Amino acid sequence: MTVAIAILMKDPCQAKTRLKPALGNDARETLALLLFENTLGFFRRFYGDNPLAVVTPSERVAEIARAHDAAALGQNGKAGINGAAARAAEWARSINAEKLLVIHADIPTLEAAEIAILIGASDEASVVIAESHDGGTNAILLSPPDAIPFSFGPRSADAHETAAKGKGRGCTRLTLPNLCRDIDTPHDLFSASTSGSIRRQGVSLFAVAGIPEIGAGDDLSAAIGQALSDMGSELMPRDIVIVAQKIVSKSEARMFALDAFVPSPRALELAAEIGKDARKVEAILSESSDIIRARRQEPDGLLITRHRQGWICANAGIDQSNLGEGRDDMLLLLPEDPDASAARLRTGLEERYGVQIGVVITDTFGRPWRHGLVNVAIGVAGVPAVVDWTVRADAYGRGLKATLPAFADELAAASGLLMQKDAGLPVVIIRGLPWSDTPSASAGDFLRPLSQELFL
Repeated sequence: MTVAIAILMKDPCQAKTRLKPALGNDARETLALLLFENTLGFFRRFYGDNPLAVVTPSERVAEIARAHDAAALGQNGKAGINGAAARAAEWARSINAEKLLVIHADIPTLEAAEIAILIGASDEASVVIAESHDGGTNAILLSPPDAIPFSFGPRSADAHETAAKGKGRGCTRLTLPNLCRDIDTPHDLFSASTSGSIRRQGVSLFAVAGIPEIGAGDDLSAAIGQALSDMGSELMPRDIVIVAQKIVSKSEARMFALDAFVPSPRALELAAEIGKDARKVEAILSESSDIIRARRQEPDGLLITRHRQGWICANAGIDQSNLGEGRDDMLLLLPEDPDASAARLRTGLEERYGVQIGVVITDTFGRPWRHGLVNVAIGVAGVPAVVDWTVRADAYGRGLKATLPAFADELAAASGLLMQKDAGLPVVIIRGLPWSDTPSASAGDFLRPLSQELFL
């Protein structure tokens, strides 16, 4: 039974006008886009096999839809929301879908379990209404897609039920804890912010205690899930899971004995020059594409290289600390593909909890021209590595011509406050931070092209 899904999205410049007492024009537009991208990303992640469309008069929104492999259905903005829903029904019929789920783009918290309840109810009723807290209709599932004419507006749940009875069709009304909540008024916005659905000023971080010693082949999503359960906690929609590279590498069998690396002539030469174990030098060279700096200094020589993944860091990211008892002669290498590692972990955790999350894998790097170490992102899934603010203005209206916040690095750095080297806390959860689901995101987005390097 094919269930087509259609998201109704206004032009973001004209959306959320009832929030004018609380938000300025730019803030309302940003909020509308954030909620839309959250909705689109949710259905793409959890219902990727279902036909998915966005009905919108906005070409900007249409481009976002197409980037998520969703159909973009153009709509005359004057036709209103019922015209948009009718356009969705036409599309669903054209692809021979037996059912159509129409949903608004302003629901801050979506859960797979609630959508499953909605779809399940359609086995018994031709019209299933997900009622909003004020008597409206936040989502409606029709079997067939043109079972009734759409009647969105004030008290539309009543209107849709009346239309179903008039057509002699069975109707079920559901009030689901999250699906009943949208953001139309300042009160809605306040409720969402205090409940954690949207919390620009209320971001929280906590470390996940009780992660066991990780070995090759261990399931990290299961280990994290069990540790959260032991804490009496769980992942919430839009949480971001920050994971230290060390446990990822251990689970992926990236730990090797020093003796596994037989020094080449180049490794022997460098080792003698800088005073580092020749076996470790060989391991570093095997993971590197270029040597940036090499010199003799305490405690065991300095070797800065460009890792095969593009990072410029000490020792190609190879580590010997916190490897476990009796592992003094072992080396831990970075994951082969940290983005793929993050994607697998995201899939495992989303399947476990049925909510949309993001994942960032971190490592600790030194910094040029500054003392001290900081956690940085080396793998991402869902969350963007870099966000583009060049189309935005600052608080005084001045255009931000070259502003590209390193979003995932900022998350990684924040997690470092809890991931202390002697704490044994390799997983941190960041909750309440708005972010846009970005399927194409990669930690490689951080890498500056060699042609732009000013100091090498």
